[in-house]
Amino acid sequence: MKGAFPPSPADTLASRLGAGGDAIVVMAVTVIAFLAASQFDLQEQIAGLTRPLERFQADELLPTLLTLAVALVWFAWRRWHQAARELDRRLAAERELAGALAEKRLLSQKYLAAQEEERRSLARELHDELGQCLNAIKLDATTIRNHAAAPSPEVAERAQAIIDVSSRVYDVTRGLMERLRPVGLDELGLADALRHLVSEWQRRNPGTGCALELRGRLEELGEDINISLYRVVQECLTNVTRHARAAAVEVRVEGPAPAAEELRVCIRDDGIGMPAGGGRRTGLGLVGLRERVEALGGRLTVGERAPHGVEVLARIPVAAGRRT
Repeated sequence: MKGAFPPSPADTLASRLGAGGDAIVVMAVTVIAFLAASQFDLQEQIAGLTRPLERFQADELLPTLLTLAVALVWFAWRRWHQAARELDRRLAAERELAGALAEKRLLSQKYLAAQEEERRSLARELHDELGQCLNAIKLDATTIRNHAAAPSPEVAERAQAIIDVSSRVYDVTRGLMERLRPVGLDELGLADALRHLVSEWQRRNPGTGCALELRGRLEELGEDINISLYRVVQECLTNVTRHARAAAVEVRVEGPAPAAEELRVCIRDDGIGMPAGGGRRTGLGLVGLRERVEALGGRLTVGERAPHGVEVLARIPVAAGRRT
C-alpha cells in the first residue's frame, strides 16, 4: 500500500544526492571505516582472535572477504549497467509506440473526415440526381393518369403503380440521405440535428420512449466533433432498436463547461443489458465509435446500468474539434 512504509533516511539521502552522491557516500563510509580500524587497531585484534584457529587458515578470511566484496561490487555494476540499457530500450520503445499511436489517431481522424466528405457528396448526388429523376417519373405518371386521351382502368392503374413505386423509392432514398448526412447538421446546427434524429427514431419506434436533454454550449464545436457526436447517438439508438428491448432511453448531451473544456454524451437504456457471462457482441458498431472518439483524443466507455440496461458514455475534449 502506498505510504505504508515511509522512506528511510538512507533512501532519502540517496534520492537527494543521485548517482554521484552515492559514490561520495561510499568513499566517506570507507574513510570512516579506515579511521575507526586505525583507532581501535582492528587488524591486530582480528589477528589475535584468529591465531588459535591458524590450523583452519582463519587468518586468510580477511583477504577472502575483501575479494568477495570486490566481486560483488563488480557484479552490482554489471547489473546496474544492464538495467540502465534495458531502461533506455524500454523508453525508446515507449516513445516509438507513443509516436505510432499518435500517427494512428491522426490517420484515423483523416480517414473519418474523408469518409464523411464522401458521404456528404454521395448524399448530394442522391438528392440532386436521383431525387430529380424520381420526381420527373412521378410527374409523368401523374400526367398519364390524369390526361390520357383515352383513359382506361388499366392505364390508370399502371400509372398509379408507377406513382406509388416512385414515392416509395424516394422515401428509401431520403432515408439513405439521412444516414449518409444528418439532416440539418450543416444548416441548423448540432442541437436541431439531434432533435430531428431523436424525433425520427421515436416515430419509427413508438413502443420505446426516448428523452433528449441538451445542456451547455453546443455551438462552434467544429465539424469533427459535431459529426462524431451525432454518429455516437445514432449508433447507440440503432443498437437499442436491435438488441436492447428497452422501454425507455435517455440521451443527455452536456456542452463544455468553463472549468472543463470537455463534451460529454451519455446514452442509457433500461433494456436487457450486456450479453450474459460477460460476452460481447460481434458487431463493429461500438468498435467504430470507440475509434472515432479516440481519434479526437476522447474516451468511450460501455457498462452495465443498475438495475438493468446499458450506459454508453463518451468524453471528447473540445480543443480537438476547434483545431480542425
